[in-house]
Amino acid sequence: MDNIIFSIIHYLQSLSAELLSLILFLTCSVIILAMLRFFGAVGLYAYSTIAIIMANIQVLTVAEFSFSSRPIALGTVVFATTFLVSDILTEHYNKKTAQTALWLSVWGQIVVTIVMVLALGYKPIECNSLPSEVSAVCTTNALAMLKLFSPSPRLLIASLLAYAISQLFDIWVFQKIKDLSHNRWLWLRVNTSTLLSGLLDNTVFSVIAWVILSSTPVDFSTLVFTFILGTYLMRVVISFLSTPIIYLSYYFLPKTETFYEHKF
Repeated sequence: MDNIIFSIIHYLQSLSAELLSLILFLTCSVIILAMLRFFGAVGLYAYSTIAIIMANIQVLTVAEFSFSSRPIALGTVVFATTFLVSDILTEHYNKKTAQTALWLSVWGQIVVTIVMVLALGYKPIECNSLPSEVSAVCTTNALAMLKLFSPSPRLLIASLLAYAISQLFDIWVFQKIKDLSHNRWLWLRVNTSTLLSGLLDNTVFSVIAWVILSSTPVDFSTLVFTFILGTYLMRVVISFLSTPIIYLSYYFLPKTETFYEHKF
């Protein structure tokens, strides 16, 4: 069974980063629509929380894209789909429902961080006393856990603050345009809210992480062109790809809220 997964990974690694990102976005979109169809708002709450945790793990590695001279951290695609979720919730439910998804996502990341730090607190066993094959796995797993779940307070604070601020802004802009347009121009509110909030997210995170809380602040040029605008092009593309998804969401609305009766 493990060989099947490794074969799939090997095949995916033969694809370009751009094509794989498109496949990842489409996969996330299908999951979002399925969660909406079968579980309603609760399904999107769950997706948003899981996506934030996944994005913060994916960001630990980088990939080479043809449009950038520097490697780009992963996580952007999955992270950007949380803004699509906010727009869907605002469109079909209301602003308060979308804000609930936001705060659940923030608390989900905080809970995972706290619990995993406690888990990492267990004293490692002496792997040398174990059989060689078990010892190798033991050592590898311990190092992997430490790499994945020992957070940088600076990056964690910057990430959560940027996410909360930009998501609240995204929800506000989407709702404002919806009200002003009398529920018309769905394409306009999707792209305007996502593009503006994406730029705000990149800006807030980069300023806090690489200037305010950094012991060695980066220069202005690096801040703007590497950290703020470095992944923004990808977010622009994702914003345009999100437009047909939110139109499709009308066909995936549940007939009833199976696990949660909405009262907002």
